[in-house]
Amino acid sequence: MTNESNAFFDPGECPTGPCRLDDPDPVTLVITGAAEALTATPEALGQAIASAAGQDISLSLPSAPVEEVPWVAAIELEGLPAPLLCWPETIDAQAIDLPTSGNTVPGLVVQSLLHPADPLTCLSNLYRLLALVDDKASGVLDGDTGRWIDRAQLVTSLHESDIEPREDLLWIVCCDPEDDGHIIRTQGLTRCGHRELIMDRVETDLVEAAADAMSSIAALAMETSLPDVGAICEFGPGLHFRIGGRFKHETDPVEITAVGDDGPPTDTLAMIANGEVAVYRSERSTARMRALAMETWPRFLAAVAVASEQGAACFVEVPWEDASGEDDRREHLWMEVDRVDGDCVIASPAHAGTVVEGISSDPSTVAREEVCSWRIVLADEAWGPEQMDTIESLLCSDQA
Repeated sequence: MTNESNAFFDPGECPTGPCRLDDPDPVTLVITGAAEALTATPEALGQAIASAAGQDISLSLPSAPVEEVPWVAAIELEGLPAPLLCWPETIDAQAIDLPTSGNTVPGLVVQSLLHPADPLTCLSNLYRLLALVDDKASGVLDGDTGRWIDRAQLVTSLHESDIEPREDLLWIVCCDPEDDGHIIRTQGLTRCGHRELIMDRVETDLVEAAADAMSSIAALAMETSLPDVGAICEFGPGLHFRIGGRFKHETDPVEITAVGDDGPPTDTLAMIANGEVAVYRSERSTARMRALAMETWPRFLAAVAVASEQGAACFVEVPWEDASGEDDRREHLWMEVDRVDGDCVIASPAHAGTVVEGISSDPSTVAREEVCSWRIVLADEAWGPEQMDTIESLLCSDQA
């Protein structure tokens, strides 16, 4: 059922690099709990997709029946880089921990290709479309990563919000225990036209830091292609890794190793785990978090007043540039909030700069337009703009 050609894409639009693939793997999404009317015939599905997209579609059928499925249809519509290959299929509800009274649920499989130049927008558009096609469905299963997303959550995050989803919607980071440590690997990058990432022999206490590092490297690789084997890369101030791997086959992953040997970058991971330095964020991730921080700013200010009374620490993340102007040096600095002042906060640097020098330790006014993110530390756990509802619930329960 797969389409292994990327002839749909103009080669000039596709990113290149030694860690890139010539052809992206197909993406496979499944509408779970699909309505019987949706899966009855390909024509019914085509009509539903046309209605959801608000445009005409082109429907084509194979010349001969396909074994093991009632029917298969290819549907083309404007705005998607490749046709949708669709067929009905029964889904094992228990295998994906789907809350249902039965062991199986009806499903509709939708397979296509993501444009390597912007796979996140392509995947987001697919999710938006599938969330609208069947308003009675329970959700959508990502067949490549195993991630299942409730339909109501899709509608809220993709239809009712102007902020684009997180980049790691494209992939998951897996951890496989082995005798000599843990293997940390990505799953989902091949459908973005990129080799998967892998890091092996990771110590148990560094697993979380390794997972964060892998996700950060994956996001950065979406914007700037990784270099060839042997190259040294930086993904944070003083944080380096070396590119390893064979790259003889399309399935060969990019190995993330220490600068000096083929083992994991243990010293680098320890710096992340100890909170000594933060990894770089992609431009897309930075823009998304800034939009979230600004959107939730009024609620954050209200939460600061309550959280401060309960002894919680509150922080804002602010970009700083080299005051001398001699070098193009810039970094994000966390500042601890002293108090709220109108629509602003008064905050002091929580740590010294690692890139930009000469940052004053005196309290200063920080306005909504200056923040990149914010954090409230409750019960020894840091919560940010994405957890605003949880923060308000925790603060209310503590007050009660």
